[in-house]
Amino acid sequence: MNKYIYTKNKDSFMGSENRIQLSEYEEVKKILIKHNALHLDIDQIDDTILMEDLYTHFQEQMPYGTQKARTGDPDEFIYDALEDLGLPLGEQQL
Repeated sequence: MNKYIYTKNKDSFMGSENRIQLSEYEEVKKILIKHNALHLDIDQIDDTILMEDLYTHFQEQMPYGTQKARTGDPDEFIYDALEDLGLPLGEQQL
């Protein structure tokens, strides 16, 4: 699968920010598939090992206080990040 999105002109790529977003989408999707959780709704994602893997993935993006659960909830940060990525959570996968 090609990690890059082509514009109408097949010789030009979208910006590097979009390519990074796409690869993060794919990485998180692989984590969810690994734990058989892609078909679950966001409120059903509560497996400890899955959450640890997602925490590890999103840790660098989390503010320090959220990482330590002092000023924010790491799980809530993860749920928000999953929604921001636009993954097809809860949809039946064919």
